[in-house]
Amino acid sequence: MRVHNLVKDLVVQKVEEMFSKKDELQEKDLGLTQDCMQDVVCYVLNRTQPEYVVSGRGMAHSESSDYNKKLQRLADIIRLIQEGMEAVSKRRRPRDGETEVGNMQGSFFNFPSIIGRLFNGENFSPISDVKVYLLENGVPVPVIDPNWQNPYMMVINTAGTYLFWPHPLRAEGEGIERTFAMEISVDDPLYESLRIPFEFTITSQNRFVDFVNSSDSFRIKDQYLFPRE
Repeated sequence: MRVHNLVKDLVVQKVEEMFSKKDELQEKDLGLTQDCMQDVVCYVLNRTQPEYVVSGRGMAHSESSDYNKKLQRLADIIRLIQEGMEAVSKRRRPRDGETEVGNMQGSFFNFPSIIGRLFNGENFSPISDVKVYLLENGVPVPVIDPNWQNPYMMVINTAGTYLFWPHPLRAEGEGIERTFAMEISVDDPLYESLRIPFEFTITSQNRFVDFVNSSDSFRIKDQYLFPRE
């Protein structure tokens, strides 16, 4: 049985179309090359809900789905591609006169990705169009690269899920144990404020971990936002 993701096909097609417009890329001064396409595709796919089919009948059903929904999905994908191109461009530019390789030498506290879900406390529907912050001492925690967001904007097609991946913190050496206290924070005019404090302990490593292992993610219990009266 061959499983096919129709959304992936659409994303790849639109990314290739936008990268083929060389004049627009140069005009925006993004410094993107063909090698960056996969990064942009991953950025978009991580923020969209897949649509899997295993047969021609499944594809036909997708084709016959609501036209307005298909238009909205296409608009959302185009917007995410534009965001992804900007994010990948920023990530590839050296910062403060240092190369990324130079910044990755030494010992670091490597944080896990942090994942949780938010639901409406009245009807239990997934939350969308709300900003979620990851804070440490009241300040937004820096994230691994521009492909990750803080604040994280909740979107309808991720079913109430938010994700953070804090940037590794330089350590004085390997094997140092340290406890970090952070909190998830939501302040939105439509909902009552929410604070979720939590802690985890990390041992420093003599490397900069720049890949995410979902099995090691720090998972926060499902939470509920209640509309303001």
